[in-house]
Amino acid sequence: MDKLYAPWRDRYVHQAIKGDAQGSCVFCDIFNTDESDEQRFVLFKDASVAVILNIYPYNGGHLLIIPKEHVAEFDKISDKHLGQSMVAVSKSMNIIKEVLGCEGMNFGANIGKTAGAGIPQHVHMHIVPRFSGDTGFFTTIGNAKQISVDLQNMYNKLKPAFDKAFRG
Repeated sequence: MDKLYAPWRDRYVHQAIKGDAQGSCVFCDIFNTDESDEQRFVLFKDASVAVILNIYPYNGGHLLIIPKEHVAEFDKISDKHLGQSMVAVSKSMNIIKEVLGCEGMNFGANIGKTAGAGIPQHVHMHIVPRFSGDTGFFTTIGNAKQISVDLQNMYNKLKPAFDKAFRG
């Protein structure tokens, strides 16, 4: 498959990695910021975990589950935060299935830069909604993927369901 040049993502990843060397992390900032959750596309956040829209999605509704602890490996996450993260994964999957009507989803994590982690210093998990036909002629013949999603619209669609599921 061809790789499409996306310089705006490269700048974001390098700033995130550079920021870590200066004692800052784009994921840690989600827990320690004065910015509104809506500005950062945070769908849910508590003392252990955050669920956000991926600002560089592989598909519409692509979510990131971010444990609060700033660690690079799963075995370094406390049992409490790991448990809360997995509860967030389960609830998030139910929400995107219900709200977006996806027929399947990919779930996983890229651990380490070699495995494809854009921000390898802070473990995070991905949930990618999948739909029948989301691989069309452009992907099959052109060997490229187009993502046509407005993050603000997606946030507005998902946020009420997250509030209901997590805050009851």
